[in-house]
Amino acid sequence: MIRGIIFDLGWTLMYLNADVEQTRDRAYQSLAMFLNANGIATGGNFIPTLHAARARGWKLADETGVERFGIEALAETFTELGYPRPDGLLARANAVVFDELARQWLAYSDALETLRELTRRGLRVGLFSNADDDGLVQNCVARLGFAPYLNPALSSAMPHRLRKPDPRALHLIADAWQIAPREIMMVGDAPQYDILGAHRAGMRAVLIDHSENFSWQKIPDDRANDPALRADAVVKTLAEVPGVIEKM
Repeated sequence: MIRGIIFDLGWTLMYLNADVEQTRDRAYQSLAMFLNANGIATGGNFIPTLHAARARGWKLADETGVERFGIEALAETFTELGYPRPDGLLARANAVVFDELARQWLAYSDALETLRELTRRGLRVGLFSNADDDGLVQNCVARLGFAPYLNPALSSAMPHRLRKPDPRALHLIADAWQIAPREIMMVGDAPQYDILGAHRAGMRAVLIDHSENFSWQKIPDDRANDPALRADAVVKTLAEVPGVIEKM
């Protein structure tokens, strides 16, 4: 019997209301304006340098299973470009980037009602998101109305730095709930993170397929026959999740 459900966040409960690259560039431009207003003259190499630092962080996080924070990429960029770092400026600059990014995320139309329905049924509902900034995650969870239903709402950008598919990431929630992993179901859009992570943690796994067709939503060719990346069920909408639980 399923007693708890863990959701992923991006592209599972919410989607980006704009092109990914354009949204990122807009956030970086807002940051450049903030720095210029605070006495740091950014040149044409600022945005490419910052993006390269974040890309290195994403790659390293995937390779090691240990999250790299966005603010660390920003610090590397400041060091590489020789920018001064007055007290508190780095944290404020980081907030400019991720606050701008957070504003571009919207809830899927059936997200809130699905969370309400699961809660009405007496199920525990939580969240674990791989992300390089926890502020963005918590901002979106609160702004989109998810907060009353997700307890706990965790991310890899917390001090533990654990990322899916590391089973310890999802065990943080199982332990908090004091529910056996076999009685928990993970719902997410990424086989390499959500499905594999759930199976490694001893949980059931449901793939949500919103048909965005991003690279991370595909099973790599060299893992095509790995059953650990195959979901126990596939749904097209969040509204289908309560029905899937009834069948498990």
